[in-house]
Amino acid sequence: MPPNIAPGEVPPDGKPVTKLDTSALSPDYPHTVWTQGDGRTVGVIAQEGGCGKASASVLEQTASAVKIELVETTPLTKQMCTMDIRFPPLTVQLSEPLGERTVVLTSRQDQK
Repeated sequence: MPPNIAPGEVPPDGKPVTKLDTSALSPDYPHTVWTQGDGRTVGVIAQEGGCGKASASVLEQTASAVKIELVETTPLTKQMCTMDIRFPPLTVQLSEPLGERTVVLTSRQDQK
């Protein structure tokens, strides 16, 4: 996992991804994506808050696009939680380098 970075920034060894489809995200969700190394590692800035924990997974890889789902998982049981919002950097691994493909970001919330 990359070091802590702010939304809008990429790690020093990262290359910003400009071919993005963020239409499924809310406007205030971070839209920061980068590749590292040979392009098989894709990094994203997620969003989590309180007792939530963010994760990312690759849903689909085609010749033209890579679909990445960002999930914030919150506990099923009620508990005291802080009211902060955090933007953790996460990475996923692709089977082939990203190259010129578009990264499509989606997000959802889950409970466990």
